[in-house]
Amino acid sequence: MTKFGWLVVVGVLLVMGGIAAFIYFLPKSAPTPVPTEEVTENLEGQSIYASGEYGFTLRYPSKATIEEAFTPSYIVGTSWRANAVATGTPLLAVINYTTESDHSFPRNYTAMVRIGVSVDEVEDCEEVTPDRGETALPDREINGTTWKAFSFGDAAMMKYVKGVSYRDVHNGTCYALEKIATGSSYMDDEDSVDDVSQDTLDAEYAALDAIVETFSFSR
Repeated sequence: MTKFGWLVVVGVLLVMGGIAAFIYFLPKSAPTPVPTEEVTENLEGQSIYASGEYGFTLRYPSKATIEEAFTPSYIVGTSWRANAVATGTPLLAVINYTTESDHSFPRNYTAMVRIGVSVDEVEDCEEVTPDRGETALPDREINGTTWKAFSFGDAAMMKYVKGVSYRDVHNGTCYALEKIATGSSYMDDEDSVDDVSQDTLDAEYAALDAIVETFSFSR
């Protein structure tokens, strides 16, 4: 092979080597990421109450009023649970609906969920107290916990209270989770555009179940 031929061969080899080196050192594109599905709970319009001390959480409508001390009324007091037979500690009241008037029906009405605890009533926690107006209901399971259930009610001086008390002994403490409605049965006022229908009041009481069902022990 002539000298010129060798130069051609060497030139071709150099060009091929350069192309190979360019390809080898070309920046590699990152692999296309595979999207992962993120599942989040829709809590729009809701808030969460969490008690680290007593180990529970509860969701409730953000519009509700929260109290960590029970407000007394004529027909239901400030005890840690309705018809309590021993001392305890009121923890939380979620007032989901309330109305008050001096001229329309009802004069007053409140629908709320209350939570209280007692270490003094553990022995009687899951027992019915008929002498205090309670009636045993079927057990209710709420987020993996089976609660004893009791209905109660009372009326006097055109005022009344009704509700359901769910009770459970958890970590040596009696928990009471209660839905309660208190109101006035006074109906002697003239009809008013401000009157609230009984159907509306009943619906607000029934709506408390949706709050009760969110209760969960966190430990």
